[in-house]
Amino acid sequence: MKAIALLVVVAACTREHPSRKQPTAVKLAPVARATGAVEKRYSAQIVPAIEVKVAFKVGGYVESVARMPGVDGKPRVIQEGDTIAKGTTLVALRKSDFLHEVEAARAERQRAGASARHARLELPRTKKLAESGAVAGAELDRAREQSTASGGALRGAQARLQAAKAALADATLAAPIAGVVLARNVEVGELVAPGTIAFTIADISSVKAKFGVPDTMLSRIEMGAPESVTTDAYPGETFAGRVTLISPSADPNSRVFEVHVTIDNADGRLKVGSVASLALSAARDAELSKAPLVPISAIVRSPRDPAKFAVFVIERRGGKPFAKARDVEAADYLGRTVPIKSGLAEGEEIVVQGAKLISDGEEVEVVH
Repeated sequence: MKAIALLVVVAACTREHPSRKQPTAVKLAPVARATGAVEKRYSAQIVPAIEVKVAFKVGGYVESVARMPGVDGKPRVIQEGDTIAKGTTLVALRKSDFLHEVEAARAERQRAGASARHARLELPRTKKLAESGAVAGAELDRAREQSTASGGALRGAQARLQAAKAALADATLAAPIAGVVLARNVEVGELVAPGTIAFTIADISSVKAKFGVPDTMLSRIEMGAPESVTTDAYPGETFAGRVTLISPSADPNSRVFEVHVTIDNADGRLKVGSVASLALSAARDAELSKAPLVPISAIVRSPRDPAKFAVFVIERRGGKPFAKARDVEAADYLGRTVPIKSGLAEGEEIVVQGAKLISDGEEVEVVH
């Protein structure tokens, strides 16, 4: 009985003094208003203006790969990053196999040529004999057929010889453009098949910043318009270019339209594959040019309608701060900030850190 009475007392105490949840710590910031033009910033990838994949038309064993002096002055096989001139011999297959085919085709053409010449000489002689009655008309027909067949055989032999010579020429790959080696996929002694890509070469004297934009931004992009990009590799420096491509159709997966900005890169500072940042001016959008801007970390789903967005504004009751969810109409995000079309006023305090950890009406602890 004493134990039961003790439990009753403990339970009663628990009801009288329930454990109080500690307020969630959040950081606040006043709503700022944009001044002047609003920029939409996008991440872009640097790609070469021209990229060529050099592939084998014929198959065979790799006999040699181009070499150039290394850092120690000794010859080494060319590799990624090397600069090569147009016409440089990149790789050659073993030529003995192709030379054998050329010689065989040449011998076949000689035999076919001899047969064709003999047939051409026999035809007029047989024709005269047939006219004099010395041979039957069937003999003349056979002579004509032989002349026609031997002529066709000669043309076929000539075509095979030309094909063998072309295969011999194709056994050596030369650089079709001057540029930088992006990839080398062959080694000496390797057996390659027709269609194997041996090298990838790029002309990086000019490069393209490739990025995607939603359809809402297409009206703000014009062919030939000047744009500039920045990179983390060169802080504070901009690289000027012009819009040279606006895709007519959206990517079926991302639903964005690909845009290219071509940039002069004669000094080779912009490297292929690096990431750049590009800002498109939205100055023509008067509604957004002076819209309140909030950090993207402040945007949450509305507790009243999951299809809408909200932010937490701070209301003070009894000297204590409480988070109140307020629905807002947000525009497209601009990198780390979001313009708010309606629902917020400049100067209001909103939760910018910890918004996803609290609920509507919850007491919070403001930290600095």
